Amino acid sequence: MGHTYAISGLVGKRSEMAGMIEHHQKEIERLRQGLYQIDAAIRIFDPTYRIRSIKATEYRRYSRIFKKGECYRLCLDALRRADGVLSTTLITEMIMHKKGLTHEQQTTITDSVNNSLRFAERRGIVQRVGMDGVSIRWKLAD
Repeated sequence: MGHTYAISGLVGKRSEMAGMIEHHQKEIERLRQGLYQIDAAIRIFDPTYRIRSIKATEYRRYSRIFKKGECYRLCLDALRRADGVLSTTLITEMIMHKKGLTHEQQTTITDSVNNSLRFAERRGIVQRVGMDGVSIRWKLAD
């Protein structure tokens, strides 16, 4: 009898997850119907087109915390102001402070910061300098 709170919480969580599964299954079915319609339209233009040869593109969930390119600019601004080396963690904290964001959003923000810094690295704008525990250290490229 002492487990009623635990069981009640678990039942509520299970119910919530079952509802999410049901919602996503309906969404999958809606998307599948859209695919069938697009496939039919392709066949109208080219009946011999091999639909199965079309590869799915990776779905990317974009953060609504930042406007397009904003995180990238904030990362570069932080590195310019630092005039030296900063860790991903420190850059994330600086951005969170500047935008007044909460720590509940930290994982999402850290992901955006990592993606922005890797993009800047590929463009030759920033360089990895090493590690600071589990966080990468960055500086502006020479």
